[in-house]
Amino acid sequence: MIGANNISEQLIDWYSKYNHEITIIEKKLNKCHEFDQLYGPISQHGDATDLNIQKLSGMERADILIATTKSDSTNFVISALAKSNFKVDTIINRINNMNYAKAFEENGFNILINVESNVLQSIEQETSILAPWSIAKLKTNPSKEIIGIKINDDSNIIGKSISEIGFPSHSQLLLIIRSNGITDTPAEHKTIHPNDELIVLIQEGKKESMIEYLS
Repeated sequence: MIGANNISEQLIDWYSKYNHEITIIEKKLNKCHEFDQLYGPISQHGDATDLNIQKLSGMERADILIATTKSDSTNFVISALAKSNFKVDTIINRINNMNYAKAFEENGFNILINVESNVLQSIEQETSILAPWSIAKLKTNPSKEIIGIKINDDSNIIGKSISEIGFPSHSQLLLIIRSNGITDTPAEHKTIHPNDELIVLIQEGKKESMIEYLS
């Protein structure tokens, strides 16, 4: 990860649960010390636009690079170096100005996280009756996407089991996140409760029909 900040801190908390090896590249020495005290020796002090610093951090062993700085140009340069020199498979970029999205995508950086859009999306999730949000788009044939849907109190699937609901053929229920935050694997006997969040794989373009089906 590039940048010791609130975003990387949350990501460390998440990835640590699954025993992933994590390295943070950070320019500010005091930030490196702060993160090392919190999480152990995970920081590489230096400028991530420097190829030698990327090498020292172990970039050649990285499966995923996440660039979270507030500068789109910095994130772009870091990603380009990692891709061309260390063949990193998956590169995720924080993008602050969506006007630069095309430049990222034209160079093969397709996983872009826009903080402002995500904040707005979170607000929509909390205030909509049935609030779908896109999690990922899959380059399959036909194209598919993974979406999340929060189920409201009036939905006609409340109290029904997965087998009773019978999801449409263009969809697959992947995960249930209960209102208390506990994740639950879908099984035929499991029932849907108010404020559950359903993570569903659907054929692209079928989002509206899925919402209507679950209303």
